[in-house]
Amino acid sequence: MFRWGILGLGRIANKFAFELNQTKLGKVAAVGSRDLEKAREFANLFGGESYGSYTEFIERAQVDAVYIAVPHHLHFELTQQCLLKGIPVLCEKPFTINKKQLESLVQIAKTKQVFLMEAMWTRFMPHILWIKEQIDAGKLGTLLHLKAEFSFQGKARGIQEGVSRLIDNSLGGGALLDIGIYPVFLSQLLFGKPTNIAASAQIVNHIDEVCMMQFSYSNGSTANLESSILWEADGQAVIYGQNATINIPRKWHESNELVVTYADKSHDYKKWDYPSRGFYYEMKEVQDAVQSGKKESQLMPLQFSLDMMDTLDKIRSIIGLQYPADKE
Repeated sequence: MFRWGILGLGRIANKFAFELNQTKLGKVAAVGSRDLEKAREFANLFGGESYGSYTEFIERAQVDAVYIAVPHHLHFELTQQCLLKGIPVLCEKPFTINKKQLESLVQIAKTKQVFLMEAMWTRFMPHILWIKEQIDAGKLGTLLHLKAEFSFQGKARGIQEGVSRLIDNSLGGGALLDIGIYPVFLSQLLFGKPTNIAASAQIVNHIDEVCMMQFSYSNGSTANLESSILWEADGQAVIYGQNATINIPRKWHESNELVVTYADKSHDYKKWDYPSRGFYYEMKEVQDAVQSGKKESQLMPLQFSLDMMDTLDKIRSIIGLQYPADKE
């Protein structure tokens, strides 16, 4: 059975480990935290050897791949250490704080011939695969516009629960890198890199609590994207094509249903039954790639992540948002 290691044992790691055990796709073989007691508690719930430091985990853990789910500012350092040790890596998004860091990781992965992928789990969801297939087959005709949102009350939750990663600049906090990356991902998947970017943000205490983006493309297509950690939104995405419109009314990044409206006003309702919340598809992509000797994913290649990070860097430049890593 495929042996997963997990570094960083917060909310998302719990969901990942739960789903791994639920689907029996692989097993939790090792877990690492800076708090040994936390690692032991996590291992008691989900299995695996427990390590009280990231360094000890990287040096000693016997795993086939590691899932890195630490706060954003640690992604680069820990991914680098794992790659140098020859451990295949699935790193949570955003891959790194900036493109310069990511370029360094990609170079190490290619030199060492080690698998590396960004954990953009939405890319592997059946509804996203179906949408991409329909667009590539020309079913929507020329793509005209995308409207996509991702907002939740992350600031309030962070204050209430004492979770500082969303509201602390030194940890890579803010809306854009945590959730704004999802609409940016969808726009790039459907339209490619934008030729023009406009953006505005509400920055408080050196983090963007709101980030609004408008992209335009050389073929005339446009995208309006929004993200915020202040309010809850439905998470709607609407893809407007010349021949049809696809509407994902709620939580588009993990939805199992959508509605297609055609030019003649007829409708097609699509729904999928998922074996789990959706991390399953991302895990399977990594396992299949590693077991077959591939060094990157065909669906989520490293160049895609590099292009997306380049766009995120440009947005941050426009809104005037910097992190400590940008000064290194």
